[in-house]
Amino acid sequence: MDIVIIENQFTQTVEAVSKVTGWAVDRKIILAIASTYVATGKVFDGEKYKNVVEEMKKRTSWMSPLRTSIGYSLAANMMEQDDTEQAIKTLLNNEKILKEANFKRGNFSFIGAQFLTENESEKRAHAQTARALYEAIRKYHRFLTSFDDIPYTVLLSSPNDDVVLRAETMNRYYKELRTYQFGAGNELQWLSQILTFLSADYDSNLVASVATIRDYLKKQDVKVKYMHYPLLGFLAILQLNNGQLQQIADLYHDLKGMKLLKWHREFVLFMAVQIIIYDLSKVQQSLTMAIMSSIELLIQAQQAMMLSAVTAAAVASNSSTS
Repeated sequence: MDIVIIENQFTQTVEAVSKVTGWAVDRKIILAIASTYVATGKVFDGEKYKNVVEEMKKRTSWMSPLRTSIGYSLAANMMEQDDTEQAIKTLLNNEKILKEANFKRGNFSFIGAQFLTENESEKRAHAQTARALYEAIRKYHRFLTSFDDIPYTVLLSSPNDDVVLRAETMNRYYKELRTYQFGAGNELQWLSQILTFLSADYDSNLVASVATIRDYLKKQDVKVKYMHYPLLGFLAILQLNNGQLQQIADLYHDLKGMKLLKWHREFVLFMAVQIIIYDLSKVQQSLTMAIMSSIELLIQAQQAMMLSAVTAAAVASNSSTS
């Protein structure tokens, strides 16, 4: 991969996004949007983006979370749809259904709204199941489970899901990961949730795989922070081999030298993983059938996970300075 080309694309995209968002949006959100476009090889259309943002504002009140940084981020996803106006309507309707299922409205309910089923007749059932999963998770981790778990409960549930089994499996992964010296907290909970992406049934190989991936990356001098824990889950699900992990490590060290990321090094690993996962999706022979059938959703989930992590960090930062 040509790091010069990647850096030029990233710089141009950051500038294009910044022109529309101005100073109203957290820098981390702008970098998250730009990194996703660079990873997927798509060209950012500033004019279309501006139109989506304006349309979103027309359809929301002044107090809506979509008027904040999260709206600008979700607008980047909306503009990838053929019918952007319908995409916005669907997002708003999905979030309304989640609110009816007793999810609190906020940044994370809108992120989660992206993952509500497309089947109109099953949307409310899906929302209710997601809420049931949220409560089941909360029984195991009452103080950890909060608004930032909403996207995962929607992503990982379905109208006919066995939420009791899934929550039990998540807790089992959480406890086992602790024995591998993973730090307790929200990020570990998100990792344990991601490990149920393909199945609610316990997989005895997954936790050891996550630990192996972490240790491999660390040996390559990759800084794996708490906020990167969920990334390790995606890599374990993808069953990457050492050669592919080495690609991530090499790209990580190349990206680390980019000027725009000098004060935002936490994005480097996110970007490296995004780029490699997207490349894998184009060469699907290297993936299992189960992953091949879910690769598009897996990529979307990884992007949403980065957005959730960035949003949580931004919220925490704002709280500490207020």
